[in-house]
Amino acid sequence: MDLVFEIGTEELPASFQRPALEWMAAAINKALDDARLNGEGEAQRANISTFATPRRLALIVTAIAQRAPDIRKKLSGPPAKQAKQDGKWTKAAEGFARKAGVPLEALQIEGDRVVVEQHLSGQAAADALPPILEQIVRGIPFRKSMRWDALETDAFARPVHWIAATLDGKPLELKFADVSSAPKTRGHRFAAPDEFPLPSARDYVNALRKAHVLADWAERSQRIAQEAARAAHEAGGVPRPDPELLETVTGLVEEPFGIAGYFAKEFLQLPPEVLVSEMRGHQKYFAVQDEKGELLPAFVAISNTKVRDPAVSRRGYERVLRARLSDGKFFFDEDRKVPLRSRLEKLGRRTFLQGLGTELERVQRLRELSLWLHGATGRGDPRQLAEAAELCKADLTTGMVGEFPELQGAMGRIYALQEGVEPAVAEAIFEHYLPRGAEDRLPSGDVGALLGIADRLDLLVGLFGLGKEPTGTADPFGLRRAALGILRVTLARAYRFDMDEALREAQKLHGKDDRTIRERVWQFLLARLEVLLRDNAQPDSIQAVLHTGARDLVALDKRLAALQTVREKSRAQFEATASAFKRIGNILLQAQQKGIAPVGFHERLCKTPSEKALAAALEQSRARVSAALAEKEDYLAAYAALAELRPVVDRFFDEVMVMDPDAAQRDNRLALLRALHELFAPLADFSRLQVEKSS
Repeated sequence: MDLVFEIGTEELPASFQRPALEWMAAAINKALDDARLNGEGEAQRANISTFATPRRLALIVTAIAQRAPDIRKKLSGPPAKQAKQDGKWTKAAEGFARKAGVPLEALQIEGDRVVVEQHLSGQAAADALPPILEQIVRGIPFRKSMRWDALETDAFARPVHWIAATLDGKPLELKFADVSSAPKTRGHRFAAPDEFPLPSARDYVNALRKAHVLADWAERSQRIAQEAARAAHEAGGVPRPDPELLETVTGLVEEPFGIAGYFAKEFLQLPPEVLVSEMRGHQKYFAVQDEKGELLPAFVAISNTKVRDPAVSRRGYERVLRARLSDGKFFFDEDRKVPLRSRLEKLGRRTFLQGLGTELERVQRLRELSLWLHGATGRGDPRQLAEAAELCKADLTTGMVGEFPELQGAMGRIYALQEGVEPAVAEAIFEHYLPRGAEDRLPSGDVGALLGIADRLDLLVGLFGLGKEPTGTADPFGLRRAALGILRVTLARAYRFDMDEALREAQKLHGKDDRTIRERVWQFLLARLEVLLRDNAQPDSIQAVLHTGARDLVALDKRLAALQTVREKSRAQFEATASAFKRIGNILLQAQQKGIAPVGFHERLCKTPSEKALAAALEQSRARVSAALAEKEDYLAAYAALAELRPVVDRFFDEVMVMDPDAAQRDNRLALLRALHELFAPLADFSRLQVEKSS
């Protein structure tokens, strides 16, 4: 069966649309799984397509099962000794039966627990989908939502005007806020405003296209690129490449038309960064350049309607841009009258964040922290670092950045170069903000990279210290982005330093030394690092490496690469070795939980040949492994030594009972295993690996 589901709204912000679609697709997929309507196997699963325009979010799901199959499911309940006493069922059993929806006589005892076999009847898709779709509408996690109906019960990013849902053409009844569903949709607000029947899954895109709406995101993006190229050609150039702007404009229009516009050549005296920012930041215009990449006095605006007289629209677009460029030229001329160094006093009168001092105090912290990072890594020029730190926030006091905040850093670099500041320092003023996003480029030099790490560390420890860490989807201070910036730059430039020491140094500059806060920041960084590494390794490998206790990001990355290499090179051998060492960890953990704490290993207490052999093999491996880990960072060599020990470990477990009734023997064997575990613990936390038991 085919589902067509559409939410019609007031114009949604462009940045809300793609995340909403991704969430909706994941939500419907999980809901269909839970309802047993998603089929079995990849070939039979429902196919989910998503569509978004400024006025709609839509799902089309094909090949949904008509009815969920009936199933029998065995539920496990309370322990038998709690559920039945003196031959009678207890309150615990009655509660379990009630929760399972079965009579008491249906309960059975298997082993040490009460179980019941539950029969679940399959629900028809037409009955299951309405509540699922209502939950999806209510669950979309927008950054900001609003309420608009009289009852103010439901919230959405913008007021919802219509909801339409059909299953094989038959309407599904839904309700959200003050809107009840109807099998109708709407076309372009101006070109085709009338309602018309919600198209089928097969005809949805074509029917909306006829109503002047390009519902498919990729098609609309391609059309915008084509329109921009056509209009730019009229102006004698090509659009300046700007994937981010293209993505934004795709979320602003339903049927795009490009219009070329022009501005006075005198504005080309402004830095290119200023011109492009003026065009794209507020007006969402595409800049136009020649074949050499030089900006032309032209732009392309994308209209949401095909205008009757392009000249009229062109004059409107030009008039708006002319005012912005005039403001920009004024600010640019005025800013250059005051050198960056003369602006530092103003930073002392600007609060960075409430509770974290002034911008000048922040600059002083960044100077000290970036110099500490230089000492820890041995990278970067300390003189350049000190100067870049001093000047890196000075452009906050300029009129240009005050009017166009997105030019922060870029204007600092421009003004610094015009004032004769060393190019490496000027570049660092700009680059310490990089990366600004997940796909943004990284700093090209050590000065900007180290200063950027210092900037983000200062932000993290400061805000965590104030208890303002992100919660749920809320991250008003961009701390997740800051953490990813630290990780990406550190790994890309292979900076070697202990993150705990760096966090402590950052804290000291705030006048604090709180291990609890540092640990929270570290766990926050680890969570981001886990996401960053998912493309390169299995989840359990990542977990095993991140929980070795190391605070050197590059070392963690190298350990993960080594673990993945040995795991993929010889999977069977690795699984057996990892399983053996996982067993060691479990034994030591169980002993610890029982309060058993062996003091040390004594070879004279060994009774069996296998434990003597393990002790000898451990001693032979110790120097080799220590050299591989501490001196050469050759993790593959350490794994080779680990693999060679595995047969000896297996023989030990085959012949020796570790938890011997004799406490002296037990403690000695535990001490031997602990020494072995400690030697290889820096490689990985083997307890977190999903491996088969060794044979």
